[in-house]
Amino acid sequence: MRILHCVFTRSLFGSERYAADLARLQRQMGHEVHIAVDPRARIQEILAPGITVHRLPWFARRLRLKRLLAALKPDIAHAHLSAACKALGAIAGRPPAVATLHVGYKPKQHARLDGLIALTDSAAARIRDYRGKVVRLWNWAPAMADPGPDARAAIRRGLGVGGGTFVVGFVGRLHPSKDPQTLVRAFRAAGMADSTLVLAGEGPERAELERLAAGDPAIRLLGYRTDAAALYRAFDFFVLPSRFEQVPLAVLEAMQAGLPMAVSNIESLAEFVPAPPAHLFPPGDHAALAAILAAERAKGQRRESYDLSPFDPEAQAARTMAFYAAVAGRV
Repeated sequence: MRILHCVFTRSLFGSERYAADLARLQRQMGHEVHIAVDPRARIQEILAPGITVHRLPWFARRLRLKRLLAALKPDIAHAHLSAACKALGAIAGRPPAVATLHVGYKPKQHARLDGLIALTDSAAARIRDYRGKVVRLWNWAPAMADPGPDARAAIRRGLGVGGGTFVVGFVGRLHPSKDPQTLVRAFRAAGMADSTLVLAGEGPERAELERLAAGDPAIRLLGYRTDAAALYRAFDFFVLPSRFEQVPLAVLEAMQAGLPMAVSNIESLAEFVPAPPAHLFPPGDHAALAAILAAERAKGQRRESYDLSPFDPEAQAARTMAFYAAVAGRV
């Protein structure tokens, strides 16, 4: 199959990493894979060899995309995030097009596309009055380089914490949807001895988090990091307090690392995060999270085991290809 992915964001977060890894897997399966991106898109940094990149500037992008489709004649186009979904949906006479619902179904973005990939059952259930095909597929944690046996000690030295310090970690955008403020409030309320909170990520909530931290040296805002695999090794507990999510890669990565964790009890996370051993707490409830943190600190440092077989990347890529075929009328 000739596949064209479209990703017009410039950032590099979970949705972009998913698109890049799906393209890698499809190329590995022997398909011809192309990707249309903004010239300044950071996704270009992580694309595997063999994927053809087409850089489409913002000016007249829809026209440029229409011309690319006419010249390339892909069997399927796959849109990721709003700008790409809107652009593909507006082009008449285009090849079959699908989108992954990284956020959720929005008629203005998705109604004119031919197929939708919902990452959770709850996301699929919210699709109303849509005429195309829908499939529910898990995503997965893209492969990360092994940071090596010394990664935990090296990261903790960089943080200035000892081997016995209990490190609570967060990885993600500092965005209202992730609600990192609840985590900072909970950590301060828990009053744990010899503990450190580490937040890796950037976003519009940074200033508010700095205000909430009030100069507490046990709370570290690291900014955007490219060494997530090493960070997970250095953490003792992982928290994602989001108010809205689909299937965040950070949770799957933390599960791969065997981290004990607490996540907010929203329907998408409750679908796949096993509790126990994980903790689910009401979104926004910093007192409930503080109690969990204190209890986990009392248990000490340990690792958990999670069943990650439903999130096998090769299996999900194969199911994606089967969905393409169905949308394109090949089955």
